[in-house]
Amino acid sequence: MSALLGTIGRVEYALEARNAMKTKKITVEASPDHPEILDVRDAMQQVMDYFELLTDRGQSNIVWNLVFASTSSPFTAEGVPVDLRTNAPAYGQVRDHVATIRRGFARLQEGEPLDDDFPVEKREVAKQILKRNLNGIGRTAIDFGDDAVYEIGPQQAARSLAVINGEDDEEYDYLFSTFSRKELGSIEGRIVDLSTDYDEPAIKLKEHRSGREIQCRISAEARDEIENSLTAGDVWTHRRARVRGMINYDPNGKIVRVYDGRIAFIETKESEIRDFRDPDFTGGLSA
Repeated sequence: MSALLGTIGRVEYALEARNAMKTKKITVEASPDHPEILDVRDAMQQVMDYFELLTDRGQSNIVWNLVFASTSSPFTAEGVPVDLRTNAPAYGQVRDHVATIRRGFARLQEGEPLDDDFPVEKREVAKQILKRNLNGIGRTAIDFGDDAVYEIGPQQAARSLAVINGEDDEEYDYLFSTFSRKELGSIEGRIVDLSTDYDEPAIKLKEHRSGREIQCRISAEARDEIENSLTAGDVWTHRRARVRGMINYDPNGKIVRVYDGRIAFIETKESEIRDFRDPDFTGGLSA
């Protein structure tokens, strides 16, 4: 049995290596609104961003060599990795990085967010690729060389952008502005968690009116303040707090989340009945 598993593992590795040594390809098609017009800038920038995704910043000696480009629409470009030190193909050096990018796009295709392995500096590049499929480009097909071609049309691009950004960034405003509203305000509740929201610092507040747990993304201006004032004990004791920022509502008027928030703690003190007792509160009148 172990021999069989070992054979399977070697076959899988061989297949992975074979796929990694294929050229990486991208095809860009014009928008259905103007099927005969593909803006050169859109097409070229889409190609540049695709190969930027595949470029690992930690491998400065590796570049993607252009080996093919079509001369008409739809526009297709193919590239292979080359090590400038030897002018030799560098498939082995880029295999792991390309696999990470490929997994990220596979997750987006399934409606799942990018995982922690997806490089932070590549997220904005991926977003730009998706955005062009909503404005100017009709479809982008990217081939990572593993016999799986990921096609990005307007609907897929919209879903993927919403997944990357959540429901509170500018892409969400553009795509779903008729289904929600935002307004500046504040919510009060008890802190139940300290976490991140799409790689941004956040706290989770159990809102005292509804009892619902609301994710509150902290503004850049308030981060230092939070780092200096919020402790693990505040979370463990569910300290009361007020978060003021931009509140995002769903179509039914329920709060979805708060972002660009600033936090203020609500202090409470122990009181006894004598603190409220006032025999003269009636102004001399009888009860």
